[in-house]
Amino acid sequence: MIIYWLVLFNGRRDLLQLCPTANINCPVITIMISVNRSEDFEKQEITDLEDAEDVEKEVLLGDPEGVETFAMRRFTLGRGGHTPHHRHDWEHEVYVLAGRGKIKTDEGDKELSGGDAVYVPSNEDHQFVSETEGFTFLCLVPKRGEPTTSEE
Repeated sequence: MIIYWLVLFNGRRDLLQLCPTANINCPVITIMISVNRSEDFEKQEITDLEDAEDVEKEVLLGDPEGVETFAMRRFTLGRGGHTPHHRHDWEHEVYVLAGRGKIKTDEGDKELSGGDAVYVPSNEDHQFVSETEGFTFLCLVPKRGEPTTSEE
């Protein structure tokens, strides 16, 4: 068996070949690994969504890295910043990295801080609100939930 590791590192592709035998008839498996550095992410201030205030988004993993199913984003909200109060037809998962905030839902507000994980089911009204400067969280959505990615 020949295994090719296609490594994407800061936009440079390196192909590594690992083959335990010289058998030219062995199957080929290609695995793509992507490593991106935090200083290379483009911060986008969210200005095109109604009722979003003091929100920055960075797409950490998406189409350019060959991600097939999900997009990983990092959001940073300033003190008092908030996402729109909204709903959509996909679930998403959130992991809070830093700061304090809350998620507003139909069942009430839930306090959040670093280390908390949040599951938001599809079609649930929700809004993230920051209580500190630098309320930062990872948000994973299906690719159709991230406008900078596209599904084929």
